[in-house]
Amino acid sequence: MRQILALIIAIMLMSAALPALAQDDAQALNEAGKAALTRGDVTTAARIFQQLTDADDPNGMNNLGLLYYTGQGVSQDRALAFTLYKRSADHPAMVKPQASYHTGIAYLLGDVVPRDASAAVTYLTRAAEMDFAPAEYELGQLLLSEPRITDPAQALKYFKSAAIHDYPAAAYEAGRMLAIGQGAAVDLPWALIHLDVAAQAGIADAYFLLGVLAEWEYRAGGPMDVAVEWYAKAEAAGIEEAAIRRWETEHIGPPTNWQQAEYRLARNDPAGAFPFLVRSCAIGEVYGCYYQALALADGNGVPQDRYTALSMFENLCDETVEFGCGEFARTALFLGGSAGVSRNQAAQRTFQDECGTDNLAADSCYSVALMSWDDRYGLRNEALARQYADLSCQMRSTNNEACQMQRHFQIEDSWKDFSQQDALSKPAEPDFLEGLLYGLVVGAAGQSGTGDAATQYGELARQRENARTQFAIEAMRSGSQHYGACPTVNSPGC
Repeated sequence: MRQILALIIAIMLMSAALPALAQDDAQALNEAGKAALTRGDVTTAARIFQQLTDADDPNGMNNLGLLYYTGQGVSQDRALAFTLYKRSADHPAMVKPQASYHTGIAYLLGDVVPRDASAAVTYLTRAAEMDFAPAEYELGQLLLSEPRITDPAQALKYFKSAAIHDYPAAAYEAGRMLAIGQGAAVDLPWALIHLDVAAQAGIADAYFLLGVLAEWEYRAGGPMDVAVEWYAKAEAAGIEEAAIRRWETEHIGPPTNWQQAEYRLARNDPAGAFPFLVRSCAIGEVYGCYYQALALADGNGVPQDRYTALSMFENLCDETVEFGCGEFARTALFLGGSAGVSRNQAAQRTFQDECGTDNLAADSCYSVALMSWDDRYGLRNEALARQYADLSCQMRSTNNEACQMQRHFQIEDSWKDFSQQDALSKPAEPDFLEGLLYGLVVGAAGQSGTGDAATQYGELARQRENARTQFAIEAMRSGSQHYGACPTVNSPGC
């Protein structure tokens, strides 16, 4: 004690230009300054930290910065506080996280320097790497909220680390993210562990979320009174929604299978929802059957099984007249003809009904055309394909698949007409289509003296038509290496 008092007296007598202090002496002075703060002697503390700053001690700079930031023992000056924090954080001898944390927070808040999220991340990361829990927490929040650097997975990592370092607010965030599958897959066991830590620290939001999980994540015969208890705690802490949930849990009872499934689908947990969809469908709930079939059709949360989905949609369509018919038709279309002719006919009728009735109109019209044109569906009807391709193309007025199919038919008609002409009778003033077909015809005929014309019109085609249409035209030419490769312009690979 006498040694510390002697050092304090010596500092008061020395000039401002102190030489660098030995590490042990600097540490002793910093402890003396902190002791002065603890007993309320802020003036002495400020004098000690100023002398340490003058001696280029990074810990003294940080401690003096804190005094200027709060106005203890000195006139409040947050700009000077930031300067001291940053000097300390950038000092090569600085081995503590506080200065980097304070510098990062200053950049984050933007109250004494312009806000700079990137700089905030840099300094907060330095502090977080020293296992400083407040920095880990703030860094996690920044990585969740800052649009340009959003990274939920990294945010979760920092929250978990801060929770380990005894920071309850971070434990809540880690539990919340794991409960809803943000930044990682849903992990309820760990979510409950983190949330329980937060709840023990008195965080009201943790009470409420634990009530939600107890209500919705229970298994058959589970203790619903646990949800009521957590909601009651959250209600007492001032969360109004908790009072509503508590009353409903007590009086209405546990959620239905469909509600359980809907809850999980809403938080993007299709695998967790599927068992409840199966149970819901088993007791005749239409929505349960519908969404179970959707999951099977899309392979969402379960292995894809379009054939089972097709049967389920077909049953729904038969039983409810409208419900499921559209999905039945689209699933049959995806199966590429393997659903069978009778089912393909039913699907095509549904598409004909939808054509021109709603936002799916153009797609439905095109589906009729495709099923009428592609031999795989067993519904070959070129006249119907032409009719519905034309309807779909008119609805969109763009170069979509229906318009390309329509163009295919136009070229096919022109090909038939032109191929009956003498291949050498080149039109005097051919339009583009006639010229292109002339080049193809004479090229296929292999007639001497016509190679230049074929080359000329082939080049014109490359300049004016897209590659897909060229391929479709070329595929119609007997003898082409692509002949027969594309029965329609929409076949796979075309």
